[in-house]
Amino acid sequence: MSNYIKLQNNLEELNLIHMKNNLDKYLNLIKEGEKSFVDALYELSELEIKAKEKRAMYSCVRVANFPFLKGTEDFDFDFQPAINKQEILDLKSLRFVENKENILFVGTPGVGKTHLAVSIAIEAAKHRYSTYFIYFYDLMSQLKKALLENRLEIRLKHFAKYKVLVIDEIGYLPIDNDSSNLFFQLISDMNIIQMV
Repeated sequence: MSNYIKLQNNLEELNLIHMKNNLDKYLNLIKEGEKSFVDALYELSELEIKAKEKRAMYSCVRVANFPFLKGTEDFDFDFQPAINKQEILDLKSLRFVENKENILFVGTPGVGKTHLAVSIAIEAAKHRYSTYFIYFYDLMSQLKKALLENRLEIRLKHFAKYKVLVIDEIGYLPIDNDSSNLFFQLISDMNIIQMV
């Protein structure tokens, strides 16, 4: 078996598929004198690093529990002229995460609060910030259950681990005292996108 075949097998074994798939191209570029060996190896490794980053980004988006995947480019700002497009685009810079600021979207049903919150959260997930989407009712159900099972601290830590937590439909149902206390415990030092 030639070293070329062994190299192909090693790349596959190491799951360096992009390097394996582009190996012949770069070997030809080296042979033709268009690339040095070091340049070719560097570019092959860059292909693999970019693929790894892309997989990690998609993994973050998958585990975030988004109800749909839509970005700000899918939002009709003309339909909602009261929404400041520049402010929303600024939120996509994710400065609020680094500054540990919360975002609160308030408005009547159907104005696009969830769409905008999800689009900002997708941006956070793409930048590998741990992100999670949950409806307020589900959140309270989980926290109340944990309280009854004497596991509240563990559940609060679970949600607190996220850099960005999107909580939808706050205020659609009346909030009892237990829920408000649990909610306060949760948000006291988190980055949260809330919709009321």
